[in-house]
Amino acid sequence: MHGHARFLLSAFLISFNFILNAQPAYVFHDKGVEKLDAKNYVEAIKDFDLALQKDKNHAPSYCDKARAEAEIGKKEEALKNFEQAIKLKSDYTEAYYYRALLYYKIKDDKAIDDFSKTIQLSPKNVDAYLKRGMCYFAKKQEQDALKDFNKAIELKCNNIDVYYLRGKLLAQKGNTSDALLDFNEVIKNNPTHSEALLQRGKIYLTQKKFEAALKDLNACVANRLSTEEIYATRAACYMQMGKLDDALKDYATLIDIFKTRDIEVYFMRANANFKKNDLAAALKDCNKMLALNRESAAAYLLRGKIYLQQGKSKYTPAMNDFKKVCELEPKNLEAWSKRGDLLFKTAKYNEAIEALNTCIELKSDAEFYYTRSKCYYKTNNKKACCADLQKASDMGNREAKKDLGVVCI
Repeated sequence: MHGHARFLLSAFLISFNFILNAQPAYVFHDKGVEKLDAKNYVEAIKDFDLALQKDKNHAPSYCDKARAEAEIGKKEEALKNFEQAIKLKSDYTEAYYYRALLYYKIKDDKAIDDFSKTIQLSPKNVDAYLKRGMCYFAKKQEQDALKDFNKAIELKCNNIDVYYLRGKLLAQKGNTSDALLDFNEVIKNNPTHSEALLQRGKIYLTQKKFEAALKDLNACVANRLSTEEIYATRAACYMQMGKLDDALKDYATLIDIFKTRDIEVYFMRANANFKKNDLAAALKDCNKMLALNRESAAAYLLRGKIYLQQGKSKYTPAMNDFKKVCELEPKNLEAWSKRGDLLFKTAKYNEAIEALNTCIELKSDAEFYYTRSKCYYKTNNKKACCADLQKASDMGNREAKKDLGVVCI
């Protein structure tokens, strides 16, 4: 290179470096923001560093560098830079807000304080209300969450999740009519919002609007939201509609595909098979329930009923199961009633009377008085027999009224 050319290059480089060094911090900061918006986080950080070299007190560069660091997982560095930005500018709304987002992401309760400070500095910051509400929602502070969701909606929040979350809260509080309005709003804006479809379907199910519930639950499956809750809810819907085969398919999916260990699923499948009179399949699921939980009163009760359905040869195991239920749940009326009936059938009249005494303590019912009257008759206690027949007759039991005229004349 000729001397003149070298001189020109050297002069250019000196001039370029002078211009570069003469640029104020905000120029580098603005370049960094462009890269931050383009999700080029590493290069953005370099520009923010250049800005801070020019001005170590440039609060926006600390804040936006922290934002970029948060995006690439440098959480500790980000928190330090947010802190420095706030130290330099105590009313820096964006620093509080973006630090709150980071705290929320890492599930740190400090997010609530930062969202609250954001709202204090910027009372119409819709997203701060929404996000703080989500924090409260996660902490099960329902009233606080509801207030924030209401405020976000009042401020015309355009994030449809605010309606979904408010709907869930309202449904939990038993306000299903308002919850439905919120889920309808979500689905109107996003017809494939499977979570909202599921929640609406669950409400329809409680309202016994089975066809509407089924439509929403089928849409969830069609939208490929495959969760245990959807199949369990749809199976419950099929059960109430009497569509046992469809229910059994969903229970099979839960057990064979999801490998559920939820004892309720086995109980419901056992119950469906019991209703179909597939006693072997029902018994198998009851035994599975008891393998999962030896203290499951529901399993013993259903298994006892299955044994009872199989006839006299199974009366003894049925009796043992009903007795076990009574031990586990001393106020289980069905178990005491089944036990009392079975004791009468097996001619254990005194034991039957004791069981029926408990039934009557739990519920004054004509059938219990009538069955006990027959036990007293078998034990030659005519006075007690007639008293029970009279009581049962007064309560409308026709058989008791007929026997009263024969036994107690």
